[in-house]
Amino acid sequence: MRNEKILVVDDDPAIRRLIWKSLQSTGLLIYQSDTLEKTLEIMKRVDFQLFLLDVSLEHENDGYHLAQLIREYQPLTPIIFVSGKKSEQDIISGLESGGDVYLAKPFAPNVLRAQVISTLDRTEQLLLSSKHKEEAIVVEGIFSFDKNQYQFSKNGEIVSMTSKEIMMILFFMENPHQVFSKEQIYANVWSDGDMDKNLITVYINYLRNKIEDDPKKPKYLQTVWGIGYLFNPEGAETEA
Repeated sequence: MRNEKILVVDDDPAIRRLIWKSLQSTGLLIYQSDTLEKTLEIMKRVDFQLFLLDVSLEHENDGYHLAQLIREYQPLTPIIFVSGKKSEQDIISGLESGGDVYLAKPFAPNVLRAQVISTLDRTEQLLLSSKHKEEAIVVEGIFSFDKNQYQFSKNGEIVSMTSKEIMMILFFMENPHQVFSKEQIYANVWSDGDMDKNLITVYINYLRNKIEDDPKKPKYLQTVWGIGYLFNPEGAETEA
């Protein structure tokens, strides 16, 4: 059973009842409204996953205006128009105002139910895909790291790195503004074998040569004397 919230906006109670009957078996939580103003009030209290709109509410084209307002506040939430206005221009106006689908009345309940379910499923997949893509990109200041491609960039330009340099910069990117000792860096990047402190120093220098504006005066990968190193993606004028 589904539990998404949808809002049916139609000034005809018979149509609202028919839509409710068409969808009640799905488990969807169905809210109802009959005016533009009432819809905006409900939207302040409830987060909806889909809107079903008629074109003609209190005024002839209120549905088009309402769709535009919904798009301002919830640009990704799908809108299905269910309207008795069925000319080509009506359909074009509905889609141009922000609608994703335009169904003409009278509609077949099974078709409406299938359209609602497929629209919700497609939107969920798009949102999940978008979320995964966002999670795969680490952005700190002028630097970014693409976990899918394992590419590090500065100011949008890809910086060529060895595998260990990649692992080290990713560690710093995921933990900015934190001070790490050489032991901690080794444990997180190499993770095995006996630690060679000189190895950490060498790779810190490698990274500075690739990410700093002036490697001799590092402002992004800073030394914290007596402790270790700190990644400051915003950049400081002097080392800590």
